[in-house]
Amino acid sequence: MDVNYKGFEWRDTARGSWVRDVDELETMYTALAKLYSASGRGFFHMTGHLSLRVGVPEGQSAASVGDKLDKALSQAWLALRFRHPTIASQVTLDPLTNKFVKEYALSSEGWLEKTFVRVSTGQTGAEWAIDDPPVPPLPTLNVVTPPSSDEGVVLRDLVFRSPHDIVDGVGALMLFDNYVRLAAEAFELGDAYESPSLQDPRLLENLSPPYRVAAAVPPEPSDFIKQRLESLAEADKLAASTPAEMALLPYKKGALAPGVHKRIEIKLSPEETSELSAACKALGATVTHVFHAAIALALRDLQPRTDSPRPVQYVGYLLRNERGRCVPPYHDHRHAAGVYHSISGDKLVVKMNVPSHTDVASTGIAGEEEKEEFLRIVAQMRDFYTTVRDDEQHYALAPHLIAKGIPELPAGGEQPTTIPPPSDTPSATISSMGRIDGVIAHQHGSIEIYNPWVTGEELRNSLGLFLGTFRGELALSAAYNDAWHGYDETFGFVRSCLDIVRSGLGVGV
Repeated sequence: MDVNYKGFEWRDTARGSWVRDVDELETMYTALAKLYSASGRGFFHMTGHLSLRVGVPEGQSAASVGDKLDKALSQAWLALRFRHPTIASQVTLDPLTNKFVKEYALSSEGWLEKTFVRVSTGQTGAEWAIDDPPVPPLPTLNVVTPPSSDEGVVLRDLVFRSPHDIVDGVGALMLFDNYVRLAAEAFELGDAYESPSLQDPRLLENLSPPYRVAAAVPPEPSDFIKQRLESLAEADKLAASTPAEMALLPYKKGALAPGVHKRIEIKLSPEETSELSAACKALGATVTHVFHAAIALALRDLQPRTDSPRPVQYVGYLLRNERGRCVPPYHDHRHAAGVYHSISGDKLVVKMNVPSHTDVASTGIAGEEEKEEFLRIVAQMRDFYTTVRDDEQHYALAPHLIAKGIPELPAGGEQPTTIPPPSDTPSATISSMGRIDGVIAHQHGSIEIYNPWVTGEELRNSLGLFLGTFRGELALSAAYNDAWHGYDETFGFVRSCLDIVRSGLGVGV
């Protein structure tokens, strides 16, 4: 795509809005959503979840505290828009240029009513989030009142829904922290709290730029970046000329259109989380490394066995949070409403063997050979992740890598009338949030925080796994689409990954 850095600056349209051009990463997510628009669902639509808990002081009722909290949450949503006005923007097609732009409408009339939604269905937030919720065009906060019989506490679950071209996973977690901090302030001050005016012109200074600007990516690729791109293209050609069997994810055949996005989660106790983390540290690896290794092996174990052992490959990639590489003030919570991440350039290729059908099936307790294989793959993951982490030029390479994945859309801005079919090469990926405690505080004022997680709406026949630790508990979750996968199957896959890690590290067994 053509790059015009002047176009990345927010500018007044004189039509009641401010706009800027979108970069490769935002364009990719917009195009993918358009590609699947005929399904009525949002491809990779972001869902963020958070549970809030407020104690009821002596002499007050749960109902009165609940009303006070709900008012504070509403006021905080307005305040969050002032600090992060990009949450009130959306990517649209400019009719004059026929190009996508990110547009922020100056008028706030009706915005609160559309984007701050109270939900009382008798479900928890986690249940409501996978019960085919609406796909809002603007980032929307759903405040769910979960069932509770405890009059001593008030509970609220937050379910944040947003197009992925507005915010990414880490950004959603940052927004949550900023939001609850504002809500705690409004809750403590009560009637004395005043939300900032959304007509204050200083608000426009808080609009977030695209990744290219945030990370100060040079407008033109350097000779080094050009050489890297040429090398990657040659590697892709070589891989295509020497095809190998891939370790693919089995799925239920028949459906051609996606169904409902679902999510399952397995959470470890603080004791097992600590033991697992210590075992990883002893290897010089991270929890992400070992679970990515487990995904490869779990997929290998799902392949059909034949008369003889045969080689297969797991082909994946790495998602890298780029906020640490962005220049101030775009590197922290101040610009949470941005899409600031990248993918690895080199493909992650893990070579394994599928045993023959006469080999003894695994008992769940790894033998020496199985442990050696697991540790070999963990070492490969560690080296791959470290190489990408230490690549000082990756930030500049990232937009060019993303550009290769932007799908082609119908000319003239017409909506696609068909949906991409299920993939012939479904797999499983992992997104690691790391220690979420470093992003979201356990408590702001009187409001305690629990169960933070994010996921992208899964409309493919692959699985998207997510990893994160909060309050000392590690959670491994998986997003899937019920057109091609079921609960038991997906839970079994996540459980298999966990069993492989436990056996390979010798923990929790």
